[in-house]
Parts: sequence; structure tokens; C-alpha cells
Amino acid sequence: MTHHPPELTNRQRKEIEDFLHLFTDVENNLKKRLGHRANDRMPVSVMIDKYAEVNPFWTESANQLRHLSDIRNLLTHQRSLDHGYPIALLPRSLEGLRQIEKQLRMPEPVSVRHRRGVTTVSPDDSLAMVLTQAVENGFSQFPVVSEGLFNGLVTENEIIRWLGRRTRSQRNEVNLAEVAVRAVLKEKDPFLRDIAIFHFEKLEASVQEVMGRFSTEPALEVILLTASGTKHTPLEGIITQWDAARYSA
Repeated sequence: MTHHPPELTNRQRKEIEDFLHLFTDVENNLKKRLGHRANDRMPVSVMIDKYAEVNPFWTESANQLRHLSDIRNLLTHQRSLDHGYPIALLPRSLEGLRQIEKQLRMPEPVSVRHRRGVTTVSPDDSLAMVLTQAVENGFSQFPVVSEGLFNGLVTENEIIRWLGRRTRSQRNEVNLAEVAVRAVLKEKDPFLRDIAIFHFEKLEASVQEVMGRFSTEPALEVILLTASGTKHTPLEGIITQWDAARYSA
């Protein structure tokens, strides 16, 4: 005896059609987040894995989407002309896919939590002033700005390296009030050669993706926020390793 799936109600068929259309939207939004063309034929499983690497905070949604992808494949490949879809869809599956589609289409911009005034220093400021600011405000990194343009980043590591080099050369007495920031800017850790310790991001960038960069780039200390995502527009926010450590998606 041949067993056929039970006849689905109109509502159940509508929910399945909504689910399949929504899954297509999820695929298209994954392509956008990964920077792929709309006609890219990359398998959805590969896109899920790639985006989970870019955005570690998306892991739970990635696992859920893998399961929903199996359901989509079953609905698509096991559908028959005579008997229609092989299964009905649970409401939670459709709602879960809606939430994932919204996450990908409208991620929370990093500006919502991290657009704020940025304390900067100039190349002519003294190292004594920078250290005072560090103690008073608990800062470890200072963007260097001259005439509104970004000139670089001074970090506590560079300051310590600069002081260490002076000590090693037996120049033990250093008047920090006479040392300009521009001198410390030249101090670079040779072990971090060609490894970025800061990046720029646009204000509308996904906060999850931005925070995820600290996980995928262990040497990263700071992300600087600007309208353009480059150094050519004013600083409008700063995110440090400590912000990333406290971040909750």
C-alpha cells in the first residue's frame, strides 16, 4: 500500500510558500553581507560558514539556519505534482527564519552604541600630557589628529617601547614634558610589522561584524568610526579591545 502525505490546509501551504520566499531573501542578504554579487551561485552552506567566520556573534543563528536549510531542501526536492509538499511547517521555523532575515537585512549599526566624542592628541602635545590623560581617563590608545586629519595612533605599548629604548641607551633622565607625541609615533613593534593594530569602519557598519574583528584579528587594539569608514573624515567614535570584551550581542 502506498502512503501519501496528508493534505495540507491552505494556511499551511501559505506558510511554506512564505518560508521558501523568505529563505531566498536570506540567501540574498548573506551575499550582500559577504560582498558577493546577486547572481553568485555559492551554496548557502558555504555562505553560512563564511559569514560565521566574519561574525562570530552570529554562531547561534548560523546553527539555526543550517537546520532551516535542511527543511528548505526537503520542501523543495521532495515536493510532488500530485501530493504537494511532504511536510507541514512548524510556526517556530517560519518565525526563526524571519528573525534571521531581519538580522541580515537590518543589522544594528555600530553607531547606536559607539558614536561618541573621541579624545585625541596632536603631534605637538607632550608625552607628559598624554600620560596624564591616560591615568585620569583610563585610556590606553590615543588617536593623533592634526588640523582635523588623522595622523596615527599612540598606544601604551608604543610609549613603553619608547621609554625602554631610552633606558637601554642609558639616557635615564627624560623630561616627558619636552617629548612630543610625534616622536613616539615612530615607535613600532617589529613583531607587528605588516599587522594592523587599528582599522576604520563606517558608522552604519554592523556592530556584530565590527566587534567580531577583535576575535578574528588578535593584534587589533582599536577600531575608529567615521562617516566614510576611512581616515579622510572626522572621528565620530572609537572601540577598544575592552569594549569588545564587554560586548553582548
